[in-house]
Amino acid sequence: MANGGQVASRDSIVSEMLDEWGHEFAIHRDCEYLGHQSKNMLQVLIEHKGEMPSRPTGFKPLEVNQDAMMVERAVTDISRHDLRMAYCLRAYHCGHGRRRNERFHQANEMLARHHKRVTRAQYMDLVQRGFHEVQARLLDMVRAA
Repeated sequence: MANGGQVASRDSIVSEMLDEWGHEFAIHRDCEYLGHQSKNMLQVLIEHKGEMPSRPTGFKPLEVNQDAMMVERAVTDISRHDLRMAYCLRAYHCGHGRRRNERFHQANEMLARHHKRVTRAQYMDLVQRGFHEVQARLLDMVRAA
């Protein structure tokens, strides 16, 4: 009985970490990371009352939650041997704000570049197996530390 409780607790912790990862690496936020121009020159001049602001200097890397980064490393490792599983995990967990059907279609859009499309049952199977694969990799990372 105690062992079953540990497994359920471990599953819930990994599930929370995957949710956190999904929020940090959300698909709809890609344009923010890739340099999408959110303001044009005229808007900047209006906001600064006709004065052109000085250019920002230095490089500040993106700040990412450590747990989310651990999951990202695990999913990246998975993608090296099973790209389909990694795409399905990204579509499922990083598709926050999207309905289940939209996440399934997102997975198939990503898969269409490299592999043939998957059925809904295959998609859910890949997500479930991916969950367990991430869980195993996270345990390996913790043991190694």
